[in-house]
Amino acid sequence: MSRSISLCESCEGDFPILASACKQCGLPLFKVSEHDTVCGECLKTSSMIDYTLCLFHYQAPLDFLITTLKYKQQLSHAEILGQLLLTRLKQEKKGELPECIIPVPLHKSRLVKRGFNQSIEIARPVAKALKLTIDTKLVERNRKTSAQTDLNASQRRKNVKNCFEIKLQKAINYDHVVIVDDVVTTGSTINELAKLLKQSGVKKVGVWAISRAVLA
Repeated sequence: MSRSISLCESCEGDFPILASACKQCGLPLFKVSEHDTVCGECLKTSSMIDYTLCLFHYQAPLDFLITTLKYKQQLSHAEILGQLLLTRLKQEKKGELPECIIPVPLHKSRLVKRGFNQSIEIARPVAKALKLTIDTKLVERNRKTSAQTDLNASQRRKNVKNCFEIKLQKAINYDHVVIVDDVVTTGSTINELAKLLKQSGVKKVGVWAISRAVLA
């Protein structure tokens, strides 16, 4: 990858690459064949997500970059993570690019407390290099939800139900958008956001995420 960011090759080599994953939700797949690219959960449920790219397992030392970005305001880590995502996207070279990037919105109270939205910061180097628009005005988080960290899968789905709304009172002109997030765990948040986007007329919704966590 580009050495324009402050990450040595040794550290980069320690990151837990997610080599085999469900193409729809990003869940790690341990038995993969040429025809087996979607997990069983996606086969039996109707996800609003059309495709997902997750770079890494949410494990050390990658998790350190994310947690210190979010909770210790290490904004330089967002540049590193964004460049890692950009490098992977260039390697993949599959499919058409979206018309815009939609970072997962934070509630205004959390945004004020943190001072920034980590998903926006991660998206910046990607959008700049690929000449994509980052749309932060389309969707907002209309209520403050509990932190997802200590919730199980069912509680996570209930927690984020109807937590997003379209801000612009006009027709959406996007056919294909990508949601950018730092960590995907159950996919409840991104699925809720994707559902709203599709209900509003978007035809194709993808996800680009730095890491995929799995509930114990």
